[in-house]
Order: sequence, then C-alpha cells, then structure tokens
Amino acid sequence: MRKKTVQIAVAAAAGLMLTGCGDAAYSLTADEESIIVSYAAHMVTKYNTYQKEGLTFVDMEMSEEEEVPEETEQQDTETVPDDAAPGGPAAPAEDAQQPSAQTADFAQLFGTDGISFTYVGARLDDSYVESSYYAVQADRGYTYLILGIDITNNSQEEAALDYLSRQPQFSVTVNEEVRSPAEITVLTQDFSTYVGTLAAGETKETVLLFQVPESVVSVENLKLEVSVDGNNYQIVL
Repeated sequence: MRKKTVQIAVAAAAGLMLTGCGDAAYSLTADEESIIVSYAAHMVTKYNTYQKEGLTFVDMEMSEEEEVPEETEQQDTETVPDDAAPGGPAAPAEDAQQPSAQTADFAQLFGTDGISFTYVGARLDDSYVESSYYAVQADRGYTYLILGIDITNNSQEEAALDYLSRQPQFSVTVNEEVRSPAEITVLTQDFSTYVGTLAAGETKETVLLFQVPESVVSVENLKLEVSVDGNNYQIVL
C-alpha cells in the first residue's frame, strides 16, 4: 500500500507539472526532469524489497563522480593486502590510521531543542529484520554488530529530523581489535539515513549496522566514531 501511494504521488506530481487549466502542456527543463527522475528512483529504491541490492543506500552524488584513471586504480589495488577483501566490511584496528577525534555525544552532534538520545546497547546477529518484512543479511564469514539508539522528542511540538542530508560516516572498533565502517541502508530505522517527524513525546528506535568477522562472538568493549560536517568525533555512549 505504501509503495502504491508513493507511485501515485510521483505520477501526480509529474502530471501537475505537465498540465494546466486549459493551457498548453508545460515543457520540462533538463533540471526539472532530473529532479523528477531522481526523486522517483529514490522512492523505488527505498520501498522496493525485491531489487538485487536489497535495501542498500546508493549515494547519487558518488555514482556521478568521474572514474578513477586506470594507473591510479592499479596503484591503489597493489596496496591492498592479499588477505583483505577490497571494500570489505571490517579491518584490523591496528591497520587503520585515523586523525585524532574530538569527544562528543549524540545530543551535541545531532540534537536540537527537545530531542534526546539513548544508547540501548549492542548485539551480534547474522541478519537484521525491520518490522518483520524488511531484512538485510550479513556477508558470508561476517555477522552484524547492531547498535541501538532511541531518539525521543521531549518537546510539546512535532519535530522534523533529517540525518541523511548530513551524511554522517560512522565506524566502530570492537574489543580493540576490529574496526568496521557502518553499513549504510535505506531502512527506515537506520540512524545514518533517518528522515522523519516525531510527534510530541514520541520515541523512535533506530540502529547502526556494522559487519564484523564471525570470530567476534562477544562485545567486551567498543569505540564509536563518526565523521560529520567535516570533523571527526569519538562518541560517548
């Protein structure tokens, strides 16, 4: 039903731009066509659970970047260890050289008036299921480290939130051995891509998903970091 509503809304928006009250059909500019196509593609990606890539988020700006020259790409490939999968989910913490990060909490980085955040813990699972019908599966040899973050609107008014536009890049170091970047999805509960409104007093459950090797069977300690707005932070949980 939700998918059909989105399709009708996109069709209606396009129809309104193409028609008028008895006037000649409106001719779209290239920019207007691009806006409609981009919006429709995003909506299809967000709600289509049957596509090959599942619910993985695709950044349109990144997809439009120029291709890396062949010589540069070859040099980058040679620097990857033989036992490391290019673009793999996790890497040993000691191999990651990261700039020093400031210390902050979720409220300082993402909070607005009346909005608070509660870290509800971490767990390991080979998949994550949202609302019993959206699901993502960890790659072979990996499992998901799932961090829960509750967002609460403590004000008396509805609050609009948009973390997708800020494009935060989270990473986690587990047991001082494994460092992994967050897996970005378009799940409605993904904190990294969350866009929505919270009614007065409402709490929204969100998650951050990280793929770590199956050898990680317990979480003794973890360090959560984020790069946002051009700065690096270590988040106090």
